[in-house]
Amino acid sequence: MASGSGDDLTPDFNAPQPPRRFSQARPRPIAVWLLFLILFIQGVAVLVSTVSAALVSEAEVLDTVGRVMLVLLYLGIGVLLIILGFRLFLGHSGARTPTVLAQFMIVVLSFSFFSGGALQVGLLFLLPAAVALVLAFIRPTQQWLDQADGST
Repeated sequence: MASGSGDDLTPDFNAPQPPRRFSQARPRPIAVWLLFLILFIQGVAVLVSTVSAALVSEAEVLDTVGRVMLVLLYLGIGVLLIILGFRLFLGHSGARTPTVLAQFMIVVLSFSFFSGGALQVGLLFLLPAAVALVLAFIRPTQQWLDQADGST
């Protein structure tokens, strides 16, 4: 192999690099930032509460398999909320529908706390979910997500 034949496989780190997608991102509206933060905090809260409850819980209502499955379900939901937040933050409009579905489920869950007399816990579930639902459908969020898909 000749050194000048173009068959050299060593990368040239000084050569001009194409711009990265994240550095080319359009400015996000404040609604997208807030929606991302709400989903991220909800996901982290689910993960932390699940792990702490699994570690300190002494009540044996379920057998071991049921308890493991419930912990895995909660961990999956927490991770899903975080992933949905990042997907919306990156501009994937397809993440809006599962986000709205998850927030509606959280709203329904909040009413069970209200009927049980835990007003503060119900509000802690209801208010962020309601704000996230509104933020998912306001015009700046819709326009930004539509532009990210290239449909404008």
